[in-house]
Amino acid sequence: MAKIFAGKDSGERYKVLAGLMGNYEGRKTLARYLQSPIKRQLLYEGVLRKAFYVEELMAGASPYYDKDVRVPAYVVSEEADSIMAILKSRRIDVPMFEIAALPQIPFTTIAEKRYDIVERALEQGKSSIMEEEDVRGFNLINVTSLQNDANGINVLGAPVPFIDPGILADAFGEIEKWRLRVARIFVNPRDYADFRKFNRDILDPESQAFLLKTGIQNSIWGAHVVQSSVVPVGSVYVVAEPEYFGRMPIRTDLTILAADDNKARMVGFSMFETIGIAVTNPLGLARIDIVRP
Repeated sequence: MAKIFAGKDSGERYKVLAGLMGNYEGRKTLARYLQSPIKRQLLYEGVLRKAFYVEELMAGASPYYDKDVRVPAYVVSEEADSIMAILKSRRIDVPMFEIAALPQIPFTTIAEKRYDIVERALEQGKSSIMEEEDVRGFNLINVTSLQNDANGINVLGAPVPFIDPGILADAFGEIEKWRLRVARIFVNPRDYADFRKFNRDILDPESQAFLLKTGIQNSIWGAHVVQSSVVPVGSVYVVAEPEYFGRMPIRTDLTILAADDNKARMVGFSMFETIGIAVTNPLGLARIDIVRP
C-alpha cells in the first residue's frame, strides 16, 4: 500500500484510490495490499457433481436420454420444487431449472473495508449457488431411495445405531449384485465420525489438501467417502459410478454478469446457472439410515 501512495498528498491518494475502485482489475490490485476479513467458516464446496455424469449441452441441444425399459428414473421438476418419476417412457427429457444469486454491495462500504469485499461477495455467491445445487440434488437422491425397493439395505428396513464395516459392506453388495461398482459414499460430517473409528485395514485416508477441500476424506474398497453438510444427518448414500447412476445436463454453467445499480450506488453481480438433475438408474443407489440411541 505504501508503494501505491508513495510521494502523494491526501488529494492525490484519493484520486488513485478512486481509480483503482472504478474497475475490476484495479480492485484486484488493491486487494493484494489489504487484510483478509475475519472468517467464521470455510465456504461451501459443491460435491453433488461427483455423483452424476455431467454433460455440457451444445447450443440448441435437448437433454434427452434413453433409459433401460425396466428401470424407472427420477428427475427434479422444471420449477425445482418437486421430484417427478418417469416409469414407462424409454426416453427421459430432463427438465432444466435455474439457480441464481444477486450479491449487491453499497459503493461506500467498499471504501470502508480493509479487504476486497467485492471479491469476497463473488466467492460467497458462488458458494451459495453450489450449496443450493447440492440441496436439490440430494433431495432427489433421498426421494429416489425412498421409492427404490429393488435394492435397499436399510432403505425401507430398520435403522442402525451407527455405521460399521459390516453394514457398509451389505450396502455395497446391494449395488454390486446388479454388476455395478460403487464409486461414492456421501455422508454428513456428524455421521462421518463413525468412519473415523474404522481401522487402517479398511480406510485409505486422503491427505492431499485439494481432495480434502472438495469433501473427499477417505477411500473404502475403492469408493471415495465424501462428506457434506447438505447430506441429511442420519442418512448415508452409497452410489454407483456416475455413468451408471445419473445425468446432470448443463445448459449454462456458472455465469457472472455485472448488475450495478448506479442510482442506488450499488456494485452488483448477477450469478446464475441452468442445469438439470436426473437419477437414471436407481439400482445404483442404496441408503443407510442411522438412528442413534
